[in-house]
Amino acid sequence: MIKEIYKYGIGFWIGAGVLSLVNMALNLKHATQNSILTYNYSIIGVSIFGLILNIILLKKTKRKR
Repeated sequence: MIKEIYKYGIGFWIGAGVLSLVNMALNLKHATQNSILTYNYSIIGVSIFGLILNIILLKKTKRKR
């Protein structure tokens, strides 16, 4: 079970936690739909950037082996 938790890396779990906490705070604050969508689009952009970096690092580590 422990190995399955760390399968995606600690960054994945921290990112998911932060995303959930900010969405919960926006809902509790009764933020407008526009601000929630802007936040979600910015998170998607950062996530795609992180995914690209992870793929690059994965390819670099495979070359070293």
